[in-house]
Amino acid sequence: MIRQGWPYFEGYPFPERWVHLDGLEIHYVDEGYGSRPVLMVHGNPVWSYIWRRLIPSIAAGHRALALDLMGFGKSDKPHPSLHDFPHHARIVSSFIQSLGLRNVVLILHDWGGPFAMQYMVRNQQNIAGLVLMNTFLTTDYRIPPNVAAKITPSIIKEAAVHPENISEAALEAYWAPFPDEESKKVYQAFPRMFPDSPTHPSFKPMREIEQSLPSLKVPTLLVWGTARSGPVYAERLSKMIPDSRLRPVKGGHFVQEDAPGEVEKLVLEFLDDFSL
Repeated sequence: MIRQGWPYFEGYPFPERWVHLDGLEIHYVDEGYGSRPVLMVHGNPVWSYIWRRLIPSIAAGHRALALDLMGFGKSDKPHPSLHDFPHHARIVSSFIQSLGLRNVVLILHDWGGPFAMQYMVRNQQNIAGLVLMNTFLTTDYRIPPNVAAKITPSIIKEAAVHPENISEAALEAYWAPFPDEESKKVYQAFPRMFPDSPTHPSFKPMREIEQSLPSLKVPTLLVWGTARSGPVYAERLSKMIPDSRLRPVKGGHFVQEDAPGEVEKLVLEFLDDFSL
């Protein structure tokens, strides 16, 4: 389904498309005509706008897709109580299944990592390649409370090593999905989704992902902004995932915004190297 609605955002000229999943209209971008689908899944508190520079480059030789998680971007905003790991992961899995994507390359950032990785570990035969960017795939990952309290779209520029790369127009685009206090409950819910006990709703699926990492058998690249948090966690993941390659980037957590040229170069080289 295609429909028109939101205004134009800087560098984001893509037609609006929706798919109906779990009673929600989920917005996505679908560009290019290559036989290989490359699906990009964002995290908190951004939306598919964060992939705007990568989409045209990937679409030149592949089918480039990027969805908005429920509550983010142009997707429907459900009740805040629905923002838990199982529901978000089910939306991502249903998206892949609904569009009939085959031999997919996944490019994952932040919470998009664990949400899409649940599909991957259960359907590894349908995944041709994996790119991870500043995400978390283990049950012991935490963020300090003082950092969690600052998670708003403004943190994209505040945490950047190269804030000059992030224009005011870009920040306006990131704030656009959250015009009122009710809509802001979406990104405010995410810090509570980190599992702090075995009974937490996120613990079981995160443990499933964590325990599956050593058995992954797909080409894997870690493109990691290490300027703020350092390389330790990325190095740990790289050691857990067989034959993965880690490429540190001088950038912050939102590495696609902080170092877009280097990220694009590494991703395109990865797609070319493995003939994906």
